[in-house]
Amino acid sequence: MSVAIEWPSQLPIPKIDGLSAQYERATIRTEMDAGPAKTRRRFTAVPKSFTCSLILREDKRALLDAFYKDSLGFGTLRFLMKNPQTGNKETFRMKEPPSENGNDGGLWDVTLSLERMP
Repeated sequence: MSVAIEWPSQLPIPKIDGLSAQYERATIRTEMDAGPAKTRRRFTAVPKSFTCSLILREDKRALLDAFYKDSLGFGTLRFLMKNPQTGNKETFRMKEPPSENGNDGGLWDVTLSLERMP
C-alpha cells in the first residue's frame, strides 16, 4: 500500500515530552488444565500505539482539523510523519479523532491517539 499523504509541514511534530507509546498486544494466552499457560503470537506485524499532545494556536488547530477531515477522510487513511521516538519518517494512522481543549490564552491542547503501522 503506497502512502502519499504527508503530515502538514506547518504543524509541529509531537514531542517526546508527554508522549506515551506501547506495542499492541501480539500474543494469545491460553490457560491449561494443568501446568503453565501457553502463549503464541497472534500475528507477526505489530502496530505501536502513541498518545501525544500538541499545543496549537487557533490557525494551526484549524489546519489539523482540516487535515483529519479532508486529507485523512476522518482518520481512515494513513499518513507519513516523523516518528517522535526515532526521528525516522514512518507510516501512521489516527486511532481516535483528535481531542481538543481550549484555554483562555487562545491556545488549544490537542491530544492525538496514533498507531504506527508495521
